[in-house]
Amino acid sequence: MSDSNEDAMVEMMSEMRDELKELREENQRLRHESEKEAKPPAPDNDEIVEAFFQAKNYAKASERPNRFAIKYFRTHTDDTPFLEITVEDALDFASNWSGENQRPKRATILNYLGTVKVLYDWMSMKEWGPDSNPVELAREQYKSENQSRIRRSGQHSGTVIQPEEYLELVRANMGARLKSVLVLAVKTGLRRKELVSLKIQDVDLEEKRIYNRSPKGVGDERLPKDSADQKLIDDECVAVLEDWFDKREVTLERLAERGHKGRRGDEAKADTDWLYPNDAGEKLTPMTMSRWWGKATDKAEYRMRGEDDELANQFEDMTPHDARRCFTSWLNWEGCPRDVIKALRGDADGDMVSLYTQHGEDQVRQEYEDAMPHLGIV
Repeated sequence: MSDSNEDAMVEMMSEMRDELKELREENQRLRHESEKEAKPPAPDNDEIVEAFFQAKNYAKASERPNRFAIKYFRTHTDDTPFLEITVEDALDFASNWSGENQRPKRATILNYLGTVKVLYDWMSMKEWGPDSNPVELAREQYKSENQSRIRRSGQHSGTVIQPEEYLELVRANMGARLKSVLVLAVKTGLRRKELVSLKIQDVDLEEKRIYNRSPKGVGDERLPKDSADQKLIDDECVAVLEDWFDKREVTLERLAERGHKGRRGDEAKADTDWLYPNDAGEKLTPMTMSRWWGKATDKAEYRMRGEDDELANQFEDMTPHDARRCFTSWLNWEGCPRDVIKALRGDADGDMVSLYTQHGEDQVRQEYEDAMPHLGIV
């Protein structure tokens, strides 16, 4: 074939590819238009709002603030039809809504967005509903940006909730492993790094004691048992740990069967002695523990949204370290002696051995069990 014929063939093939591409794009456009035409038109905003509240059947005390939240959102967006609202519109509301008298607090804005998100969730189940939830995406972005800003400024002082509120966090996460993490953290005040460093042999259910052999300040080193920072636990904590022990071996065997690989590519280990191993049987990283915690608080937030929005917002802001804050506050609220709290927390100037020598083990345990609330899980 001559060069001129070859060039003509190449040019013809190129034109055919371009035509095919145009045909595909036209087909996609027609398909999209057909789908849009097949979807019935949405009711107007007033009709949608009334149908939403009728379907939700909120108590009067809950309906009123939810109506205000939707009203503020509609006002700020010039009552744009709900299905035409974009993520940028919702973000603009979050960032610039000035309030009726003054700019609301961040938690209030998140509360408003949470209410409107629920409205969009409800709309998405309708045949005329939106294909995605722009308010949910905006809320996540706004929350992430503001949390980073607060952390950088050092303004976030932590979240402390009441025992009955913490119970709602546990109730939303009744799987044996995560339930035991949540209860152990709040009953001992163990830090994130200390939780992931626990081994089975560090847990003495008979004596109701945890041996923290990797306390703050020792790095990755594991102290001898007789030098460990001792943590007391109560019967409720023992019960959830026993439940985890019953499920733990079966869980690890199933993971080994699935062939999970470790960080170094090793096979999963069903015989690991870490109390909370990762899916390959290795020591969990503190970052993974934070991800577990985030999933737990997300579940609790979703469960409480619309029922108790203030508590839902608190769950949204909770970190693993807030369990330690709750532990300290609860003991303090119930009149536990300050030196006992210091020792139980594992503070540098709090020593359990000295405390036992001064007050006796039985007295220290009594102070702890008298002050530590019973959550009502078991």
